[in-house]
Amino acid sequence: MLICVISELELGSPRAHAINVIKTAGGFERLGHDVVVLCRAPSGGRSPEDAAADYAEHRLRFAFAPAGLHRADDPGEAFGVWASRVASSIKPDLIYARNFWAPLICAERGMPSVLETHAYAGDTNPLLLTCLKAAVGPPVSTLRIVTISERLRSYYTSCGASADRVSVVPGGVDVELFSPPPGTPRGDGPVTYAGHMYDYKGMPTVLAAARELPHVPFTLVGGLPDDVERLQRRAKKMRLDNVTLHGRLAHAQVPPLLWEASALLLPPSAREASKDWTSPVKLGEYLAAGPPIVASDIPALRDWVDERVVRWFEPDSPRSLADTIERAISESAVQRGQRRELGERLAQRFSYPNRARSILRAARLGEGLARSA
Repeated sequence: MLICVISELELGSPRAHAINVIKTAGGFERLGHDVVVLCRAPSGGRSPEDAAADYAEHRLRFAFAPAGLHRADDPGEAFGVWASRVASSIKPDLIYARNFWAPLICAERGMPSVLETHAYAGDTNPLLLTCLKAAVGPPVSTLRIVTISERLRSYYTSCGASADRVSVVPGGVDVELFSPPPGTPRGDGPVTYAGHMYDYKGMPTVLAAARELPHVPFTLVGGLPDDVERLQRRAKKMRLDNVTLHGRLAHAQVPPLLWEASALLLPPSAREASKDWTSPVKLGEYLAAGPPIVASDIPALRDWVDERVVRWFEPDSPRSLADTIERAISESAVQRGQRRELGERLAQRFSYPNRARSILRAARLGEGLARSA
């Protein structure tokens, strides 16, 4: 099949939604489909090949929107109109989009279309509601919805989408990229977090736990420059000599830092509504990487994993996090081996080819046959 992937991301962006879109496109490609990604060109004079390498995706085809389409006052409409026009010209078998306008227009033109949205429960964005009301059948529209949580699915159906038009598909992981090579020794390095550095991701709790564990090194990877600078100031004020901030790295550069970790942190706050529906990309990456995972005991994470593969701590509690880290880094080789084996199996379930299969099922399409350009 020919699959058109549409998102107003900048190729090379390290943001979670960009990683998820490009890696999902790679999942379709690994199933044997012909994939073209419609997005924004990389900035800074980077070549498409160089930017795609950030995601370890070397076989995807790209078409880039004209530069003038991206405006702060335009919620994706100009880009979506452009993308739908391009899609109409190449006549794909499926549209997969992280943009409201393009799948809405393409569905109206009779093209099978899947919109992925993580819009929060209670979001009253008129464009979201228009898409949800268009996802009805049979066979009023070819539009279907994919999201990451049963709680979001329930909200979307309450807003008018048909229950059989909304599917839950968790975040994914590139298992080959994030699995350590054979013979990689047990990680005895720092306790590591990889992801955004927003406070609602649990960063204040991590720094407070680091203060309680001065003998344990912590490494924080990722974050926008302003967030990294804010955390550096906070760590300095707290006199934390055991915390190192790496800043942003390309997606493909992250795995070795996870392999060497003594434990991996997944610490979202329970004070945010997203505690009920987040499906973080890093969960699958951590499972594939292998070190013990220390995670906030929030409903959204409980939906996908249990205590066989993660150690839970009380959300927003530095003391609970510190205690759980100490237990994780001191677990026996037998415990680590058993948990790692289960985690590897679960990571395979979250692989991007499996994610792509789930989206094809949501679109009511089989895997089909590879199709030449």
